[in-house]
This record gives sequence, C-alpha cells and structure tokens, in this order.
Amino acid sequence: MMRLGRYDQKIKFKSFEQVSNGSGGWIPTEVEVLSTWARIGQLKQSRNIEQVQMGLPSTYRGGVQVRKNFEPTIAMVVEWKGSDYQIITSPTVENCRTGQEWVFDITKPNNG
Repeated sequence: MMRLGRYDQKIKFKSFEQVSNGSGGWIPTEVEVLSTWARIGQLKQSRNIEQVQMGLPSTYRGGVQVRKNFEPTIAMVVEWKGSDYQIITSPTVENCRTGQEWVFDITKPNNG
C-alpha cells in the first residue's frame, strides 16, 4: 500500500461501456479504469457568493500522479468515499514538487 505524502485519498476512475444483452439490445456496464491514491480538497465557495446563493453542490479539486496509458476525461466518473462524482473540468497536467499530476474538479451529480 503506497501513499505518497498528500496523495491520501483512495479513488476509482470508472467509465461505462455498452455490453450486448443477447437479444439485440445493449446494457450500459460500469468498468473500473483505474484505482489509485489522490489528493482531494474542497474548493471554497465563499469566494463565489453567486454559487452559494444558487445552492450549487460542493465542488472538490482532485489530483493524481501522471502515469503511462492513463488520461482522465470528463466522460469518466470518480468514485470517492463510496459515492460517484462527475468530472466537471477538463483534466490538465500540472507540475508539482514530485513530478507532474492530473488536476480536475469533481462534484456530485444532481440526481445523487
């Protein structure tokens, strides 16, 4: 079990694929793309009074280390602490002290 410094939250990146149901239809099926350690922090809503007044859900900023053959997308879902979160910003690569990391914002879907 490896947790590097501030990467102390276990998350899963998930996507959905279409699997045949055997009678000509398709069933959306959840697929785990990557399970990894991340840093997660809540974005401060008090800086944006309009966001608080509109009752928008809490937003979190996440970061994971860059790795070969993996690039998060807004089509993926992040599972964190047993709940699913939508990626709401295009993930970007940021430099940090230990190398590079993907940085993205997540929020709970309205129906959750």
